[in-house]
This record gives sequence, structure tokens and C-alpha cells, in this order.
Amino acid sequence: MSSYSFSDAAIQDLEEICEYIARSNLKAASKLFDNICQKCKLVASFPNMGKSYGSLVSNLRGFFVDDYIVFYYPTEDGISIISVASGYRDIESLFTDE
Repeated sequence: MSSYSFSDAAIQDLEEICEYIARSNLKAASKLFDNICQKCKLVASFPNMGKSYGSLVSNLRGFFVDDYIVFYYPTEDGISIISVASGYRDIESLFTDE
């Protein structure tokens, strides 16, 4: 069975994003969180379906949920989510320190 897991950094990203959205719309924040988890479950079954970001970091992949990109690494039994970021951000700057 395929599975997914969130790194501590990805959990922090999700908390910050959802807290920000919840300030104006609690239902939208909850819906975004649910949609991300649902898409993670799907991608865990098909780890190569996400877009390759290998030009930034070797083996890095990602997929969009609304305006956010969920970055992950494929694993033997699914995916490991390392970050969640706005698709409007400078993506390259997120990975310059790695």
C-alpha cells in the first residue's frame, strides 16, 4: 500500500498557510488542507505523476493544489513531502540552501 509522510518543514509550511487563510475563511483553510491530503494520497500511488523539479534538486518532484505546490521525493512505498509553497513564490530561492 502506498503512503505519504510530511517532513517537519512541510508540516510547518501547511500550518502557516492554513493559519493565514483561516484568519479570513476557516472553511477555505480546512478545504485546502483536505485537498492537499487527498492529492498526496493519489500521488503516493503514482509517485512519478508530479512534475519533475530535478533541475533544482535531484529527484525532486511536485504537484499543484490550488495555488500551492507540494514538493516531494518518491520513496519505495509512496512519497515524502518536504515542502508546501505558494506557486507565486520564486521556487528556485526555496532550494538554494540545499
